[in-house]
Formats: sequence, C-alpha cells, structure tokens
Amino acid sequence: MQDKRVIRNYRKLNAIVNNANKILELNEKFGSFKNYLVSFEDFDDKINGIRKDFKFMGPSGIYVFLYVVGEEVPPHEEFEAKYRK
Repeated sequence: MQDKRVIRNYRKLNAIVNNANKILELNEKFGSFKNYLVSFEDFDDKINGIRKDFKFMGPSGIYVFLYVVGEEVPPHEEFEAKYRK
C-alpha cells in the first residue's frame, strides 16, 4: 500500500479481492460468468444484481464494463438520463 503507482485505498483493494472471488463463485454456480450475466431479465435487473453481488460497482462502472464485454446496454443518453441524477 506504500507504492504510489497502485491503488492504496484498503477498501478498494479489499473489493478487488472480493470481486475476483465472487466471479469465481458465480462461474462455478452458473457454469460461466457469461451465463451469470445473461441470467438477468433486463439491464435494470443486471445493474441491481451486479451492485448486490460486487463491491465498489456503481451504475457508470457497470455500464462501461457491460459495454466492454459485449453485453447489450441502452443508448448512453438514455442511461445518463436514468442513472446520473
């Protein structure tokens, strides 16, 4: 935690470890992390589920993550209007 080149916030470091373990757990439970993601009915359910299962994950971070991994996300303007108040 003394290295200024990396994240030094203990809660964020703890969340990284927790989230990695959660992915492994969900991978085992659902057969793959992709199966976990597609188990949600819609985008709102997906955001709520991810926020419940993972630490330090807000709507914007989830939106970007889902976009990057190829999951369907609403248009950015629609997302901003609903989640960025």
